[in-house]
Amino acid sequence: MKRKRKSNASSDEAPVNSSFVATPELLADVETWCEEAALANDLMLYDVELLTSGRWIVRIYVDKPAAEPGQGVVIDQCAEVSRYVEASMDADERMPQDYVLEVSSPGIERALKKPRHVELSVGGLVEVVLIEAIEDQNKITGKLLSFEDDILTIQS
Repeated sequence: MKRKRKSNASSDEAPVNSSFVATPELLADVETWCEEAALANDLMLYDVELLTSGRWIVRIYVDKPAAEPGQGVVIDQCAEVSRYVEASMDADERMPQDYVLEVSSPGIERALKKPRHVELSVGGLVEVVLIEAIEDQNKITGKLLSFEDDILTIQS
């Protein structure tokens, strides 16, 4: 689900906040709004990506709680999360005039970027790409048996 904030400026005017810089406080607030939106829709916030590529892009990944295996996020839930977050972002003066808001499920091939992501994947199939090869292998695929003290135990 993608949304683009509409600017009040006419096409002849220069974009407002063209040199926009996100502060750590604003980034924390955006993540809080995303968490609130997910919880309000009986979902779990999986991740938030904030990108600047000419304009601000906010990518929100939501998932079903672990108690509901096999049930995916539906488009209506993504739309509700998007509306909630958009209202919070639009009401905040610190936000740029123009941004893209995307809400989706992290998908089956989700990236495990945070320890919490790895913890949620215990018991599931994972693929790990290694910086340094182990037994001449740079990639290990298998069932994630445990994740303790930053150590992965994988059954291949």
